[in-house]
Amino acid sequence: MKFRLLITCITVLTLVVQNTQAQINPDGFFNKKGEANISLSYTYESFEKFYLGLDEVDGVPAHSEIDQNIYNIYANYGITDNITAIVNLPYIKATGNGAADPVNGSTEQSDLQDISVLVKWAPFVSSHKHGTTTGVIAIGGSYAFDYEPNGILSIGNGASSFDTKLGLQYNNNSGFFGNAFVGYSIRGEADNNLGLGTGAKFDVPNSVNAQIKLGYAGKSFYADAWFDAQKTNGGLDINSPDFAGNFPETKVNYSRIGLNLYAPVTKNIGVSLGSGTVVSGRNTGKGTYYTGGLTIGLGK
Repeated sequence: MKFRLLITCITVLTLVVQNTQAQINPDGFFNKKGEANISLSYTYESFEKFYLGLDEVDGVPAHSEIDQNIYNIYANYGITDNITAIVNLPYIKATGNGAADPVNGSTEQSDLQDISVLVKWAPFVSSHKHGTTTGVIAIGGSYAFDYEPNGILSIGNGASSFDTKLGLQYNNNSGFFGNAFVGYSIRGEADNNLGLGTGAKFDVPNSVNAQIKLGYAGKSFYADAWFDAQKTNGGLDINSPDFAGNFPETKVNYSRIGLNLYAPVTKNIGVSLGSGTVVSGRNTGKGTYYTGGLTIGLGK
């Protein structure tokens, strides 16, 4: 259980919580059948710069700086040895340290964001002289709760989604591994509560996402370095002539890098630390986050 707890906590370290949507980034590690884990984590993120379209500006418009406190519950369960189900639920509190949001008039928003569910399957595991290669297919989606989606301070885009991901992971017998994933997210509509732009609802753009990760997974500790990115299809820039305050319809792109660490404390308990930073973006905040978590083994 100690080693299984280590590798099955890894997905919680790769959760992406942007001001657009929480996403589960899968990997090529799988629970044994009947094994379950739950992780509780806290993340602090601060945005002092912002991308207006592609232009990086000092200070977030209106708010000057935005601080996010994110409390997250994550759980996974081994349906079979090569099928793992994952559930994630974040609660986000976002605070602006300047004027009120020019769109929704608030200086603080807090609520459950999106509950996300993902099922990943390993259709094949190929053995080599020094390791194995695992193919991964993942399908899932998210449901957006009733938060206000329109504004710079909003904690999400307010749209539910359907997500698919494909990837490969190579595990060396020494413990070193690497993976690459690509995915596509089909977004639904968001409520136009404030009557901005055109239409009774917002058309949230779909997006392509990708991830590359290199790391080490041993019996006594885990570490990785990662890069991930998102690119939306269509959408508007905040500083474009067609923008009318309709934030859920904006083009939100980003690329980020980060590090994760994990160590077991007992057979059934482990702790994790992580950090990530935005290196480029479009219509999103530029900042760095720090996270810590506790993982508990509940299965066999």
